[in-house]
Amino acid sequence: PISLIMAERKLTGVYNFCNPGAISHNEVLDLYTKYVDPSYTYTNFSVEEQAKILKAGRSNNTLDHIKLCSALPDVTIPEIHASMEQVMIRMKANLEQEGIWPEKLPKRARLN
Repeated sequence: PISLIMAERKLTGVYNFCNPGAISHNEVLDLYTKYVDPSYTYTNFSVEEQAKILKAGRSNNTLDHIKLCSALPDVTIPEIHASMEQVMIRMKANLEQEGIWPEKLPKRARLN
C-alpha cells in the first residue's frame, strides 16, 4: 500500500489518499451493475425531490491528488474509473468465493 511506501520514505504531512479523476454516483452504480449484479436497477432523484428529503443541499466534491502523486512520481496511482472497475471485479470474485454471488446477493424490497 502507498501508505507503507510513504512511511519508508519518511513522507509526512496531510495527503488526500485518492485516485486522480472524478467519478459520479451513477458511474459507480453502472460499474456495480456491469460486474456484480446485472439485475440491480436504480433511479435518480430530481433536484426538487432531493430538496424534500435532504436537510442540506447536495454537494459534489473532488479531492486534490496532486500532492500525493507528486510525492510518489515512481508509483502508479490509477485513474479513479480504472480503480473502481478493478474494485467491482474483485468484489464479484470475493462474493463468488464466499458463496454469495449470484443467488445470495441482497435484494432491495420493491416499493409499490
